[in-house]
Amino acid sequence: MAKAKYSIDLIKQMAVCDANYIRLLKLLPQLEAYLDRSFESHALDQSIEQADFRDDEPEKLLEGVSREFCIADLEGEGEKVTVAIKILEAFKYTSTLEIIQKPVLKKWMTNPSMLVRVYHDASTAEVVSYQGHRNLEPRYSQPNPKMYHADEKMQVNQFLGEWLSHCLKVGRSIKAPELIFNT
Repeated sequence: MAKAKYSIDLIKQMAVCDANYIRLLKLLPQLEAYLDRSFESHALDQSIEQADFRDDEPEKLLEGVSREFCIADLEGEGEKVTVAIKILEAFKYTSTLEIIQKPVLKKWMTNPSMLVRVYHDASTAEVVSYQGHRNLEPRYSQPNPKMYHADEKMQVNQFLGEWLSHCLKVGRSIKAPELIFNT
């Protein structure tokens, strides 16, 4: 029996990317500033100097904001496996995030690392680079020179969703949040 040719399910791909956006909002709440345009208050929460605030590009204040989660303790080694999410670029409608896992676990796996483009106006997030592989196509012919799966882009975005879900389920913040009491 001949194998059916892979066809792109755009609705499923968009649903995966939309769900990833929601997961990222939960893990990095500063991204909500793009929804309500409250960059200044988020910047003040992050102890960024008011002098850095530019009226023409307030979203740039969130560049460099990061959050780190412990997802596992290494038995016998006293180390923690962490996932760090950092805003690399911030623009009015898009942001680029770097998501990496530390420490390097070369013994039995390659640590995942991704660049994720977040589209705030569309409330979606997609992987633009995985393990250094950039510009993934929605569909690849089989076989292909880089040995990608036919649905490589879909698989990488699904993996991002599973990774973020794992962070939400078992992740513990490395840095305790500061409590603010209204008096």
